[in-house]
Amino acid sequence: MQTKTENNRAWLLVLPVFLLVAFSAIIPLMTVVNYSIQDIFDQNTRYFVGTEWYREILNDPRLHDSLVRQFIYSFCVLAIEIPLGIAVALCMPARGLKASLVLIVLAIPLLIPWNVVGTIWQIFGRADIGLLGGF
Repeated sequence: MQTKTENNRAWLLVLPVFLLVAFSAIIPLMTVVNYSIQDIFDQNTRYFVGTEWYREILNDPRLHDSLVRQFIYSFCVLAIEIPLGIAVALCMPARGLKASLVLIVLAIPLLIPWNVVGTIWQIFGRADIGLLGGF
């Protein structure tokens, strides 16, 4: 029986894509790092601030409070979503027409792009045209 030799030269075809993606990611990242350590007033006036802004923001109690609030909010959302998702999954029919209908109803919200949801709620909240404005 003859053993097959492995040829990994095909990975070289990935190299151009890897270099292109790395170039298009590293250059903007370096620009952001450059702007984060300089205070730029105009085209010719730049002051090097180094890590001063980072130290200032990391010692800010408002940042710490907002992180705590974010963790509490995320925990509350997950504490509701995970049991609710499990309950919905366990109550779904396994096969037949009802299973197809349930899957279609559950997939309808996925048709709305995520960046449109905020705009929809703003429209709902407007008193002159929204649904919730009359209450």
